[in-house]
Amino acid sequence: MTPVFEARNISKSFGPVRALSGVTVTIGAGEVHAIIGENGAGKSTLMNILCGKLKPTGGELLRHGQPVVFHSPVDSQAARIGIAPQEISLVPKLSVAENIVLGAHSGRGGLVAWRATRDRATRFLHEIDDTIDPAAKVEALSKAQQQLVQIARAVATEAEILIFDEPTATLTNRETDKLYRFIRRFRAGGGSIFYISHRLDEILDLSDRISVLQDGRSIGQLDPAATSKGEMINMMAGREVKGTHAPRPFVERSEIALQVRGLTRHGEFQDIDFALHKGEILGIAGLVGAGRTELGKCLFGVTVADAGTLEVFGQQVRIDHPADAIARGFVYLPEERKAEGIFPLLSIDENMSLPSYGRFGSALNIGFGDMVREVADYVKRIRIKIGVGADPITSLSGGNQQKVILARWLMRGMKVLILDEPTRGIDVNAKLEIQTVLRGLCDEGLSIIYISSELGEVLEVSDRILVMHEGRIKGVQRADQATQESLLQQAMS
Repeated sequence: MTPVFEARNISKSFGPVRALSGVTVTIGAGEVHAIIGENGAGKSTLMNILCGKLKPTGGELLRHGQPVVFHSPVDSQAARIGIAPQEISLVPKLSVAENIVLGAHSGRGGLVAWRATRDRATRFLHEIDDTIDPAAKVEALSKAQQQLVQIARAVATEAEILIFDEPTATLTNRETDKLYRFIRRFRAGGGSIFYISHRLDEILDLSDRISVLQDGRSIGQLDPAATSKGEMINMMAGREVKGTHAPRPFVERSEIALQVRGLTRHGEFQDIDFALHKGEILGIAGLVGAGRTELGKCLFGVTVADAGTLEVFGQQVRIDHPADAIARGFVYLPEERKAEGIFPLLSIDENMSLPSYGRFGSALNIGFGDMVREVADYVKRIRIKIGVGADPITSLSGGNQQKVILARWLMRGMKVLILDEPTRGIDVNAKLEIQTVLRGLCDEGLSIIYISSELGEVLEVSDRILVMHEGRIKGVQRADQATQESLLQQAMS
């Protein structure tokens, strides 16, 4: 049977860097085809070619066996292909309905039929989630709700083939269940889905077929009914990989790096009290909306607390701006790396070294040789896959961009590192590498606040875990004594 879509012998190069080499993937009607691989394997590059955002260097695309050429995403949409990308790309000031049908409003002669437009948007939104207000401004929604709106926008193109790139990364269990139900309905109706996720349980649960990419090449396929997570991980890496770290042995620490007392920001969190010890990883767990990200941003000075005090190594400080935090040795790695973490117009070298320019000379005379050498040292230290440091940061996969952001602050030097969903969209092996680096830094005296919605990850990496619910602390547990069940019980109480 002829596939409904085929990418045949696809290659893609960015200058001297070859991102894809001879990759072939097909999909049939009513099929969920999962694409897996480590960060930098070429998954997102391949999907961007399928949806018309990139043009291949070599190979061809076929729709129902006939060659097609996509000069832009408009051509891909005309071929009934839609994508919900990993990073949120909505217009914050517009409504949910306007975002869903952006560029495809109902009406004639340049006039928009607003009622018909809203009705159409609402219909597609309710296929995904019927609790989101179509009239609400996108900027007022949670990250999870924004992700669902983005998925609804892909559905609203009336696509026969959907591309989902890490669709559940920001979703709660309830929202994930709704997405699963939609996927199964879409597949039952003859729709096809290319599905990318680092959550291997999802892949095994949803997919009909699994293709594995490694270093830009297709190295084989797996049957979800006959494989395991261990086999998937080893095939992605090309070697046997241990799936997790052993839990950190608990050590009593006396020196306090950060003492927080009564920290409150109205409408976000209340009466937050905790101590972070030197050399400790303090996990912060909780469901979406618990106030974890809001707390992290306030500690870094992105927002200002209404009440409460902070002490850094016994000295009371006031942090009203990120510059105040950086001066005190605080660093924050945001959840939304595309919007808040990277400088997309700058190179890898510049992104990593920007906060440290002062160490390499004056503003008018930067020692670029020293800077490039230090960047190269960190690229090697935390295994960042790059071509050359002069390449744009946007040429890297999401996981490697996250590593560059981490290296940026390692280069700067810090006392307290606040990480918000640091391994979101990062494969198992890259996650282990980052966790190994973090553990080594803590052994050298760094203190880390580790915010994550993945309870297993928090248990794995932390010394102690602070659990939040609706803006308040519900308890603190030692990681070596806690379980996912005990954390979830507190997070929901």
